[in-house]
Amino acid sequence: MQGFLDRTFLILGHEGIEALSAPLIALSGLGGVGGGTFLNLVRSGVKRFRLAENGVFDPPDMNRQAAAFASTLGRPKIEVYEELARDINPEIELELFPEGLSTDNLERFLEGSDVYIGVIDFEKGADVKAMTPDLLKRFNVPLFSAMVVGLAAILVAHRPEGMMPGEFWGLVRKRSAGEGFPSFMSGRFGSTVAERIDNSIRARKSPSTSIGGAFAGAILASEVVAYLLRETALVTRETVFAPRFIVVDPMRPIMEVVDVTAHES
Repeated sequence: MQGFLDRTFLILGHEGIEALSAPLIALSGLGGVGGGTFLNLVRSGVKRFRLAENGVFDPPDMNRQAAAFASTLGRPKIEVYEELARDINPEIELELFPEGLSTDNLERFLEGSDVYIGVIDFEKGADVKAMTPDLLKRFNVPLFSAMVVGLAAILVAHRPEGMMPGEFWGLVRKRSAGEGFPSFMSGRFGSTVAERIDNSIRARKSPSTSIGGAFAGAILASEVVAYLLRETALVTRETVFAPRFIVVDPMRPIMEVVDVTAHES
């Protein structure tokens, strides 16, 4: 047993460690959500990854991204996270896609994976996102994603045979007023926060903080771990898949599961 997993082993035991070490996790986007999610999973004992990221660290990243420091500015994110992961677990298995995801490599990236964590920025990768649902269905791979909402976070996951992102967000928009960030989502975070989120989205920027990123990375990693442990005695609930989603807001404070198809009183 490797030293860094000694205390994790007290909770997971052999059964849990084995359940986490075998699956292949495909993760696209090592930004404010993806970077923290990746390190959380590595420290939890997840061992096999495909990583896709073509960005470099910039000064605006330093307010929230786990590996953004003065010493890493200008360096490729995927290179920095590879170093961190190997420092934590030298036996980690990494297949790197430093060119990022494209319509040319998406099929190779997803085929054979057990989980896809997709955290590409909302304004990027429209062509890749359009291709993704059919490939998830073909390869029977669930999609997990999360987003920072200021100081809070939202998680949405999708079964390969269930509701895909297009249908989910279509329902969210249907239940929302106006344009910009859907009010069905932003309205859960208070009027001032909702207004600032909406103004930022209209300006094609994502309002985010270190606290929101930490919650997003934690809830995303924990839901993936719960999914991977679903056949063990360690998890006694179902994974939260669309049309249900998870909201975490430390400012209220709440953690709730919401169903986009349910009628609110």
